Amino acid sequence: MLQTFIATNIVTLIILYLVTRRMLKLRRQKNRSFNLRQYPISKVDLSSVAPCFSINEYGITANSAVSFIGGEGIVASLTDRETWVLAGLSKSAKKIFEFGTCSGKTTHVMALNTSEDAELFTLTIHPDEADKLFFDAKDDRRHREVAELEAKFIKFYYEGHPTEKKITQIFSDSKKFDETELTGKIDLIFIDGAHTKSYVENDTKKAFRMLSSQGVIVWHDYKPDAPDVFKYLNELSKTIELMHIKDTDLVLYRKHPV
Repeated sequence: MLQTFIATNIVTLIILYLVTRRMLKLRRQKNRSFNLRQYPISKVDLSSVAPCFSINEYGITANSAVSFIGGEGIVASLTDRETWVLAGLSKSAKKIFEFGTCSGKTTHVMALNTSEDAELFTLTIHPDEADKLFFDAKDDRRHREVAELEAKFIKFYYEGHPTEKKITQIFSDSKKFDETELTGKIDLIFIDGAHTKSYVENDTKKAFRMLSSQGVIVWHDYKPDAPDVFKYLNELSKTIELMHIKDTDLVLYRKHPV
């Protein structure tokens, strides 16, 4: 009888565990579904982003054509639409700065679409230094790990291609990087480094100091799955006008309207 009692209680506990786990999963899904609908930054069409994405009676104009490489097999690649947006913005930029080189594929695509005299600066931490990143205690833990994992490259996608001559590779923790020499000189800044609050905030402040009079800043991964980026940009949007580009995880700031 004792064995039967024990067995019954074990079965009951297992059932309770499974039911509780299922309820928690459903609650997370419900919360996520709710969050995904709550994007405080207003969405805009591509035509609001840059003149090259203008629309005529046929649709998007031929001015939107870019040199393009898809993301198949690329570590932490942007979507094809996001790559197209950055490539289009690069066409009118003389100086570009990128926080977060990763494989260097996006770096290469941006450089492909610039003029011959353009300059592109791209920053990543050296793999040997990745474990020394200066994270704050409240930084999202999962994205701390992602930042360290993605900082694994010392050779990059653009190497050996004609674009390489336009590109200056910077190995540095972005918190240690001194942007003074680039103050007011950068036309397009892409922020896609460590996705933790302290780094997004640091990179954004430096981006605003580097931005030229007609400059544009683009942030990647504006979504609840990157909570520190999502929260930071939502707060920033209360003080300056930001645009969430439709069907992307890109947010854009333009110093002056198109």
